[in-house]
Formats: sequence, C-alpha cells, structure tokens
Amino acid sequence: MDSRTYYKADIIEALIPKKDSTKSSDVYVKIHVEGHPPQKTKVFKELDGKAVWNEHFMLPIDVETQLEIKQRRNTFFKHGSHSLGKVRLDVAAVLRQPVVAVSQDVRLNFPSDEVLLHDATQRGYILVRLHKPEEPVQLARSSVAKSFSVLISRLDTFVQIVGVASQIHPFANLAWQIVSSLYTIAKDQLDRDKRIGDLTDMMEDVYTFVDDVKSFPSRLASQEETIKKIMFQTIECMLFIQEYSGHGFCGRAFNRQWADEQITRFTQTFTMLKTSLNTGVGVQIALIAHRMYEDVQSIVQTQSLAKLLPADMDDPSRPTCLPQTRSDLLSSIFSWAMNPSSTQNVLWLHGPAGSGKSTITTTIANITRDLGRLGAFVFFSRRMAARNDPAAVVRTLAFQLGEFDHRLGAAISTVVKSTPSIRQSPLRQQFHKLLVQTLSESELAVWSQEGPVFVIIDALDECGHVGDREDLLSVLALESVKLPPTLRIIVTSRTELDIREALEARKNICSVPIDIDSPANDKDIHLYLHDRLQNIRSKNKYLSLPQEWPGHSAIDALAARARGLFIWAFTACRYVENGQYPEERLADLLRADVCSNAESALDLIYSTALESVGRWEDPAFSADFRDILGVVIAARNPLTALTIDRLNEAASVSRTRPSLHTIQHLGCVFRGATSEPIHLIHPSFEDFLTDRARCKRDEWFIDVSSSHQRLARQCISCLRVILKQNMCNLTLTKSGVDVRILPEDVTYSCIFWIEHVCELERSEESLSIVVYDFLVKHLLHWIEAMSLLKKARHTIKLLMRLEDWSRSTQSRHQELCDLLADAVRFCQAFTAVIEQHPLLVYSSALPFSPTNSVLYQLFKDELNIPVVAGGFRDEWSPLLMDIPRPRGEVTSLSLSSDGSQLISTVARGCYVWDVMSGELLIEGPKGDVAMTIFAPGGQLAASCLFSGSIVLWNTFSGQMIGQPLKRDQGTIYALAFSPDGAHLISGGQDRAIIKWNVQAASIVLDSPATHTKTVMCLAFSPDGVRYASGSRDGTIRVWDATSGRMVLGPLRGHSGGVYSVAFTPDGTRIVSGSDDKHASVPIKLRGHHSTVFSVAVSPDGRLIASASKDTTVRLWSLESREELSHLVRQHRMPVRCVAFCQQYGRLRLVTGASDATVRIWDMESVGSMGVARKHKGLVSHLAFSQDGQRIVSGSLDRTVRVWDPITGQGLLGPLNLEQPVHSVALPADNVRILAADREGAVFAWDATTGEHLNATPADDPSYHSIVGPLSLERKWIVDSKTGAVLTMLPTMSPVKSQASFGNCMVLGLANGGIVIIRFPSTPQLA
Repeated sequence: MDSRTYYKADIIEALIPKKDSTKSSDVYVKIHVEGHPPQKTKVFKELDGKAVWNEHFMLPIDVETQLEIKQRRNTFFKHGSHSLGKVRLDVAAVLRQPVVAVSQDVRLNFPSDEVLLHDATQRGYILVRLHKPEEPVQLARSSVAKSFSVLISRLDTFVQIVGVASQIHPFANLAWQIVSSLYTIAKDQLDRDKRIGDLTDMMEDVYTFVDDVKSFPSRLASQEETIKKIMFQTIECMLFIQEYSGHGFCGRAFNRQWADEQITRFTQTFTMLKTSLNTGVGVQIALIAHRMYEDVQSIVQTQSLAKLLPADMDDPSRPTCLPQTRSDLLSSIFSWAMNPSSTQNVLWLHGPAGSGKSTITTTIANITRDLGRLGAFVFFSRRMAARNDPAAVVRTLAFQLGEFDHRLGAAISTVVKSTPSIRQSPLRQQFHKLLVQTLSESELAVWSQEGPVFVIIDALDECGHVGDREDLLSVLALESVKLPPTLRIIVTSRTELDIREALEARKNICSVPIDIDSPANDKDIHLYLHDRLQNIRSKNKYLSLPQEWPGHSAIDALAARARGLFIWAFTACRYVENGQYPEERLADLLRADVCSNAESALDLIYSTALESVGRWEDPAFSADFRDILGVVIAARNPLTALTIDRLNEAASVSRTRPSLHTIQHLGCVFRGATSEPIHLIHPSFEDFLTDRARCKRDEWFIDVSSSHQRLARQCISCLRVILKQNMCNLTLTKSGVDVRILPEDVTYSCIFWIEHVCELERSEESLSIVVYDFLVKHLLHWIEAMSLLKKARHTIKLLMRLEDWSRSTQSRHQELCDLLADAVRFCQAFTAVIEQHPLLVYSSALPFSPTNSVLYQLFKDELNIPVVAGGFRDEWSPLLMDIPRPRGEVTSLSLSSDGSQLISTVARGCYVWDVMSGELLIEGPKGDVAMTIFAPGGQLAASCLFSGSIVLWNTFSGQMIGQPLKRDQGTIYALAFSPDGAHLISGGQDRAIIKWNVQAASIVLDSPATHTKTVMCLAFSPDGVRYASGSRDGTIRVWDATSGRMVLGPLRGHSGGVYSVAFTPDGTRIVSGSDDKHASVPIKLRGHHSTVFSVAVSPDGRLIASASKDTTVRLWSLESREELSHLVRQHRMPVRCVAFCQQYGRLRLVTGASDATVRIWDMESVGSMGVARKHKGLVSHLAFSQDGQRIVSGSLDRTVRVWDPITGQGLLGPLNLEQPVHSVALPADNVRILAADREGAVFAWDATTGEHLNATPADDPSYHSIVGPLSLERKWIVDSKTGAVLTMLPTMSPVKSQASFGNCMVLGLANGGIVIIRFPSTPQLA
C-alpha cells in the first residue's frame, strides 16, 4: 500500500494567446509528477485561444508538479505534439496559507519568457481547482503499477542520460513510449495478474542499472551492448503484455498455457541480462521475440520465392537521419505503428523534393530491422529500371515478407507453385493472392497477436511514370485495408497529383505532410549543418580553423538559404568539403541571396556548385560534361564510369578522355566511387539540368531526347561487336543454363537498347537504318543473349514496342516494319522453347519457323542449323495460343476490362485464366453453370445456374460474395452488367428480364414476361441507358434501363431463335446471331452453315465476329457487310462463344468450343494452324530404308506412303489396306515395301511401282526393323549413343511414332502430319 497523502486537482481551463487568432488547434495539459508516469487531459480544440476541460486527477501532495500545455494538429503527426509552455504547481505552499477553503481556484500564469506569450496584452494561464484533503488518502498500488511507474521514470531518466547521439537512444525512447502507453490503458487489469507482477518486478530490478549509470556515466560505454539488449527485450516484452491484456492488435487474450510459457521465458532472459550487468561479463543471451521465429527455411521454399523474380533492393549506402534530428517525427511514426487503436494501417509521408523523406524511411528501416520487425523495404529510383517498375512491386514485397517469416513464405510458395504465371497476373490479383489471401489463412492468424510488422515503400513518385503506376496506386488505395492491422505500411513520395488523388481521402491511410517551414524542421537543418561543418573542420586540421567555426550566425544564414530542404544542406556541405579552402567556399554560399522558395534555393545551390568547377570556357570540358551527364540521366540503370567509356569506345566516339577525368571535378553533385555506378546527388539535380529555364546555361543543359538517341546508338554499336552465335560457348542440355554474367555494357545494351530507341517520338531516317542493319545481322544473337540473361519473355513486349515505333516514324522503313512484325511472331511462338536454353534459338525456333517468313528467309542459309524437310509450315499460324483443357465443353467466355483475364464456363463450373500465359488462375463456383460474366473492373463476376439462381463471386479468390440472387425465374441463360457495374440484368426460361442492384443484392425491376419464349441473350448499350434482349421467339427488343419500358421492337430480322446480341461501340447498331445460320446488323450476313451461337464487335467498331455450330468463326467488315473469308478460324467441333481482346495494342480473337478448347487468334495471319497433313489419320508407324534414302509411313487411315527424306515430298502411295496400319518396313533388298495391319496380316508392294506382291509371315515388318541413333525423350531429340541433346520440339500435334537414320529423324503426328528433321553433320552422327 502507498501511504502518501493525495489531493484532488481539477484542470479547469487555459488561455493560450497566439500569433494567429484565426487558426484553432488541438491542445491538452500534460501533468508531470516526479517519480510517477505522466498523466494528461483529453485533447480539446481551443476557440479564440481558450480551452476548457474540467477533468479530475489525484496527485501526491508532497511532490512537485508541473503542468504543460501541448499542441498537436492531428492524432499522431505534424511532428508530434509540441510544448506551448509550462507552469509549476506548488500545492504545499497553497495549503499552508492561513485560510484555505475546501476547494480553491488557483490561476497559474505562464512565465514571461515562455514561447507561449505571443500577445503582449494577454498573459497565458492554466486555471486549477484544488480540493483540500480532509484526511490522508491512501491509494492502493499493486506491484505491477509500481513497477510500471518505476520503469517509466527510469527510462525517462536514461533517455536524458544517454543523449540522442548514442545508438541506444532511439530504442530507449521507443521503449519509454510503449511502456507509458501500456501503463495508461492496462494498469488496472494487470494489477490482478500475479505472473505479470513477477515479470515486471524482475524488470524493475534490472532497471536499477539506470541509477548506476546516472552516478557513474563512464560505465555506459562498457555496458552499452547489454543495455541495448535490455531495450530490445523491453520493447518485445511490452508488446507481448499489450496483446496478453487484450489491448493489442488482436483484441483478445492469448492461449493461457502458451502465455505462461512466454512469461517464464521473458523472466529468465531478464534475469540473465541482470547477471550480465552485475558481473560485467558479456554473455551470449538469446533474446525472446514476441514474434514466433523459426530458422527453418527450406531450400525448396527459397527457390520457390525466387521465382517471383523480385527487384534487387540492396543499397547499404543509403543515408540515415543524423542523431538529434527528426526525433519528433520518428517518435510520432513509431507511436502510430505501435498503437493498436489506430484503424489506419497505411501512413503516407509526403513532401517536396529534398525534404529528407528517404533518409527518414532508411532510419526507420534500420531501427525496425534491429528489432526484428522489418517485413519489407522497397525503395524506388527513376534511374534504375529494376527499381522503377510498378509491375515488380507486389512480388518484391511478397518475396521479402516470405523471407522475413517462414510461415508466410510457405504460404506464398504454395501460391507460386499452384499459379506459376502469378508474375504475369494483374497487380490486383498478385496483391490478393500473394498477400491478402496468404495472410488470412488460419495458420497465419497468429500474426495478429505478434505486434506490428513494418513494410516501407519509399519514393513512390519515382516508380514509373504517371500512367505506369495507376494500377499500383489503385491496389495500395483499395486493397491495403484488407491486410491484417499488424502490417504497418509506410509510403513516402512527393505530393504528386496522381498519388495524392489515390491515397489522400482513404479512411485507412494517414496522410502526413512534411512541413519544411516548421520550427522543428528548421532546428533539424541547423543541427545537420553544425554537425557536417564541424566534421569538415576536423578534416582540415592544418588550416587551424577556429573551434567554433563557422559560428552560429553562419549556420543561421545557411539554414535560411536552405529553405527547409535537407538536400540543399547536403549539397552545400559537399560543396564546402570539396573545396581547397572551406572558408572561401562557405563565403561563396553566404554571398548568395536568400531565395523566396524551395525550388529557387535548389537552383542557386546547384548553380554555385557547377560554377565552382571553373572550366566552362573550355569547349572540350563542356562537351564531355554534357556527354557524360546525358548518359547518366538517360540510362535506365546507373552505370560505372568504365561502362560509359566502353559504350563510347564501341560507338567509335572521338573523345578518348576517360569519364573519370571529368567526373573528378564534380564531386559535390555526383555520388559513387571510382568502380561504383555513378549517381546524381539527388533527383532534383536532374530536374535542374533538364530544364533550360532553370539551369540557364547551354553548357549545363541536357537534352534528354538527344541523350536517348546517342545512348541507343552506343548500345547498338556495343552489341554489334560482341554478339554472335553461341557467344558463351555453351553445350545444349535439357537442364538449361544458369544466368550468365555478361560485361555490364553488354548486359545493359541487351536489355535497354530498344527502350532508348523508342524514347524518340520522331526519329531521323538514319536511326531506322541503323536498327535494321543491326537486326538483319544480330536479331537471333540478341534473343540468345536475352535468354542467357533469363529475359527471353521480355523480348515479345520489347519487339512489339519497337514495331510500333517503326510504324509511327515519319520516314517509315518498310523492311524494318516487316522484319519486326515477323520477329514478334517468332518470339510469341517460340519463347517457351527459347527460355529453356539459349541455343534453342538456332536448333529449334528457327528450323520450325514458317519457310516463307522474313526471318526464316533471312537467317536459314547463314547458320548451321537443323532443317525440316519441306518446311514445318509455309506461313505463321493464326493460332497464338491453345488452352487445351478448360475442363469440358465451353459454353461462354468473358474477358476482364483490361483484357488480361478470361473466364470460361463449362457445364460443371467456371475458370479464370491468364490470357498471356494460358495459366489457370482460379476456379469459380462449381455446379450446373450456364454462363459467367466479368463485371467492369475485373474483380467481380456473376454466374447464372441452371437451377435459377445467380452467384456473385470474387475473381481473385474464387469465393462467393453474399447469398445467391434468387427469384422464381426458371433456368437463367443470359446475364449482363451495366457499364458502371452497379446493376445486373438476367433473363431465362420464364421470359422475363430482372434488373438487380449488385451492392444491395436486391431486385430493382421485375418486368412481366417480355418475350413469348425463353430469353437467350442480353446486352447493355455502351452508355448504360438501354439494354437489348434476344429470344427463342426470334425477336430482339430494346428496353429503357431505368424504367424497364420497351423503346424499340420487337425486331424480327431472324427466322429462328436469337442466341446472341451485341451493341456496336457507338451504341447505334445491334449485331445478333441466330439458329437461322445468319448474323444480322440488321442486314443478314450469310456464310455459316449452321446455328450462330455468338457474335462480338471489335473495340473500334470495324469488325464483327460470329461463332457457329459449323465449327467456324467468321469475320465480317461492319462497314461493307462482307465476309473476310481469308480470316476464317476453326475448331474441331461447334464454336459456342467468341470475343475480341487487346494485347499490347494488338487486336486478338478469343474463341471457346465444344471440343473443350479455348483459343486465342491473331487477326492478320492467314497460314495453316499446323504442319500439313500427310495422312488423314494418326501416323502409327515409320521406318527408314536400309540406305536412308526413303521413309515409309503407315497410318490409322489404312494407307502406306513413301517419302523423300531430303525434300519431304511423297514418292509413292497411297498403298491401301483394309485395316489400320500397325507397322511398316523397307527391307534390305530395297525392292519391297512391307506392312502389317492391326489384325497381324502382312502385306507387300513393289518399292518402285507400288504393285501388290505376295507376302509371307517372314515379311512381317518387325523382322526388318532397324534401330536408329536418335531417340525422342519427351520433347527432346537426343543422340542415344553419346547422350548429346540435338533439339527440343516446339508445340505441335502429339508425336505418335518415330524413326531415325544417321543425322535424320522422322516424326509421325496424331493429326496425320509427318515431320522430317535433318541435323547438321557431326562426328557423332556420321
């Protein structure tokens, strides 16, 4: 029991004079009592300088008390709460007065020197009402409360002792914050817990070291490491107690047994730390982390996470906050992060260029990394391609979080394994599957009990251009709220418009501006300048600069010129440091005027730094400066000076002076050592140099467009020198190759030469010629190099972009355009092969390219490659991708708004696919599904069931949303979303059309029967004002979307039921398909031979596609109403659905059919889909003649044929049997052809004339078979004798038979095709 006498004090009101009486602020009173944790009133918004509380407090009568007015402008931020003034309350003196009432009002005026006093006519005060105690009041104090009080007091003392310069300070300060916060909210509950009491008693005992350090400060250095461990352990212990008490992020108590074990472990660890302090012997102590770590990270899991291809985020050179600076802001950020009551799980810290945002995040990252609570740290740079790609952000976060926590890593690895194409998925889906979904799994629910984990995203404004990061911003704004509250996300950026619009108004995002004009920021600038200049003075010891140099007045003057920007202070100090005589450099800075704004201040400091070089009258120096800076600014990744020189040498640039010769004079605006990549001092320096109005001198101005063109030519020249076939002397293997480390200039040139070319909106003809000349020599070599770099898949998008550039230039180079169009198709067709091994560019991709293609004709004679007899095909196939197993007959298709995802519906369910890769992403609802459609936006889908209900479901998780929509409508066959996604219409067997409110899951319009027969199709007009319906009654009707009233129809253009309707993009016409075999616009489009199941209109409104039961998809010109007969696409069975989509600006056609396939088609190719059929059925057997000059084939079509292995042409046949052919042979006499059918009957023919001969059992082909040297192992052709790998087969009809002779192999295919491959002669195959 505490025997002290306590009195009651009421904090009544305060008067707060201010400079600006028009602005109100949030204020509160903080009560400081020696030896006790501070108490405070509620926050109150003062009006006209006056704030009223009327709050009661119990305070000890014999201890001095201070009352402090504090101001804060929002809950956690604006540089934290800052003091407006303090007053002293001497209760004993008041109560000693002769006459004291039971209660007495005491007005405590602020001292005249307090900063609070801004108005000379008023004096601020706090009014307190004191209540005289009638008798001693004894307050019960449990051991827990007492221990907390002692801990807070000693931590407060220690924070003052240790000083902000010590590495321990941030951890001691954080420990004080957490202990104080927990004491305020949970002391009463913890008073009743003996186990916690024992633990806090132990901690109180440990913290006696503070008294020792206070008495003997010199002991701090020797005990620093142990004390740091005590701080770490205190933070973790308090986070545990916070959750244990039910006041944490989880909001509920722990499992009792586990909690008791954890308390025991904490107690034991503090005991060991106490022993270490007492003995002075540093021992290895395993600290207890409240987070549950395990060092079990399987190799398989690590490899799986690596498949996410995260961006490299290693940069140990990032600067941190100088000790003593940013302390208020850092403290406030940690208060937010550690506070479970805050519902805002994202903090957006934003400010102007150079305000120190990245330094703050690096400091936070370092502190939380030491605490074991840094889940991920992603920082962007506009000058590094790997660190400015919005597409890599989510998977990099997932990788780092998976590495941080093995449980999360296991869950993410499972996602990567089940969805190999997750890297190509939209960002929203990546975020949901890799983060939201994995963190919501039951085994990871414990995360909510383990305290905060920090995720830091720095310099978001440098992540791509405005349009590039739109999807990323949308994901951060809309999806981050779905993450566990323990995941505390800190995002920094400049206050760019697109970022502000995305993040500022979100309820879960706390927007915190950096006020560069605030007193706290000005104080930090002063501290930074003082520290750096003192360091410069120490380095120049022979100059005998005064001890106090440069003096307070000089630092004040520099701080005024900085305009609140740390980058100005940093640049100014580097400028002074790099000079021969620091005082002269300092004088230069002080002679400059104080600028009116931050940008002017930066311009002035950069101009001063450049002027100091003093060589601008030399044309050579100016030219070298612009050349080097042009490369540094235009480069997608920072380059070393050596790489810049090599690029110059490759381009035969006349300048022979090394880059370092120039760079050495510019140390104050560059970062990077001799062998390190060169960085500009700050992105704002690039802004200065690339704006002629700001830099004002031609010698300094960098024309970015010219720099891109120059760098493009340098990259191409570099590649001309180095690229060749098999540049790394590899051997083709089935296991592939590891990433090869190529010289930096070669690697950079391979990856970025196209980007630099395409940066030029208007190209001179000479650059097109340079690009063409390079590609006709080195296109395949470049693709090989990209495969070596594990970037084969990137070639598709790069070549598409280059093709677009070549077609848009004023001086169009037609040969270049044709070659690039062919190169795009080449990479689309063979990337899956090429990424298996770089040499497959030559041994597989090129030999199987169409013989009439530009690329094949260009390279076939120059390279020693395999040859496909007669060619694999003549032209490129129109089929880009075949998704062969959509789990059954496809009844409907729907594409997401961005064309990246596809939903296919089959009788048993629906499935979401990645359009680019063909990977299955998620399975939707199971059951008898009639149709599924995407809602606008792509995250929601609706499926109608034959049972008559509609299911809304999430396309990322596959989970149903809410309850099914039901109305006695019979089987539903048709659905359509309104363009804004707010409404859904359905129609079906009962002939009515129902309009639903999607959000409320309620019926908006319930029209009576609108047709005389089943409604089969529905479509909204593009503006959402109307919708159309088609029915088995043969009519089309158009309805007002608001009232449900028919506004047009019935339209009777068909003689049969209407199965599909679609509006043109302008909404003026309706296209329909019917079982009368016609499509209608309303003029009938005749061409199909059976029911038209589906129609679609291209996004530009120029084309109509129709899918029919006759197995074809036909294309029509909407303007001329004529069929484009050369573009017919075909399946093996009826085609049920068709849709258009865009891929990288190219129009594609997507079809689904009864043959259980979904196909994606090119819109321009007219070639055949595969190898030409030699038989009408599966090729069941093949054999070479004994001399290898002929090949005989047998097929299930009951024929035998003979082929020339050189040309692939037929020599003899067909020779007919009555049963399917089982085996064939050409015996040694070379005069007969032998065959056996499935029944075992043997046949013989004259090998020259084909005349039928008598055959005996001895003529069975099995007696005359020969075993060739080559074999097929899955898709690989291998030399059976040596094990040498010769090639890998591309996608084709399944191989059903094979034979080989010497260096030649023949394959028989399921579709009746025969492929004959001759390999280059080698000693092994001779």
